[in-house]
Amino acid sequence: MTVRPAMLGVLLAFACRSPSGLSAVAQAHAGERQAAADGGPDAPGSIAVVELFTSEGCSSCPPADALLTELGGDAPSVYALAFHVDYWDSLGWADPFASPAWTARQRLYAASFGTSDLYTPEMIVGGTESFTGSDRKRASAAIARTLASAPAVGVTVRARAASLQDVEVDVEAPGTPLDARLQIALVQGYAVVDVRAGENGGHTLRHTHVVRAWETAQGPRATVTFPIPAGMPRAQAEIVALVQRDAGSGAGMPFLGAGRTPLP
Repeated sequence: MTVRPAMLGVLLAFACRSPSGLSAVAQAHAGERQAAADGGPDAPGSIAVVELFTSEGCSSCPPADALLTELGGDAPSVYALAFHVDYWDSLGWADPFASPAWTARQRLYAASFGTSDLYTPEMIVGGTESFTGSDRKRASAAIARTLASAPAVGVTVRARAASLQDVEVDVEAPGTPLDARLQIALVQGYAVVDVRAGENGGHTLRHTHVVRAWETAQGPRATVTFPIPAGMPRAQAEIVALVQRDAGSGAGMPFLGAGRTPLP
C-alpha cells in the first residue's frame, strides 16, 4: 500500500515514511540485537560516528535534529553528521540542505541491512545500528557500545585554503583494508532556517553538523578539494574524514577510524 504524506500523522507517531511508499520505521534491522555492553569505560582513542538522515519537510525530524546537536556536543570522540534527504522536497518545502546523494547514501545503508526501508528521522551509529532518530535511550546505548572498542585505523586530516572559494584536504589512514574506503565530508556547524511551507511550515528550525559536501576515495591516503558553499560561515565548519567498510551481508558498514580538523 502506498502511504500518502497526509496520512503520516495518523500512521506514524515517531517517524516519517518515504513518500515513495517504502515501508515504515525499519524494525531496527541489526538494531534489535541485545544491548550487551551498555556503559563501561571508553577505549583509548575511541570514536563513535552518529549519522542522522533528516529533512525539513518531515514534522518528526526536529526532535531528532535536537538530539543530534546534544550528542555531537558531548565529546570530541563523537562524530555527528546530519544528512538531509531529498524525498520530501516535492511536498511543499524544498530543504536547502537536501541532496539526492544523501538519499543514495541512506539507500546504501538500507541495502547493507538487507532491507529497502527508508524513513526520517533515521539515526545510524557506528555504521551498524539503525533506529528512529529521536530515540535518546537507543542512541546513548549504541554510542556507549561503539566507544567501548578502540578504532582499527588511525586517521590524520590536514586542511589548507586553496583559494578564497576552495579548501584542499589531505587525509592519511595507514592500514586501511582493501574492503574499506575513505569518506571525507565538509560539515557546516550550525544553520537556522525559517520554514515557510510543508509539515514544518511556520517554524524556525535549527540544525547542526550539516553535511554540505562528500568525497569517497580508495586507499590509505587521498587529497580532495571542496568548494565552499555560498553563505557558509567558515568559522563554524570542519572537515571530517572516516574509514568505513563497504556494505557487507546484513551487517551494515562499520567505521574503522575517524579524524577531523577545523576549516582553515
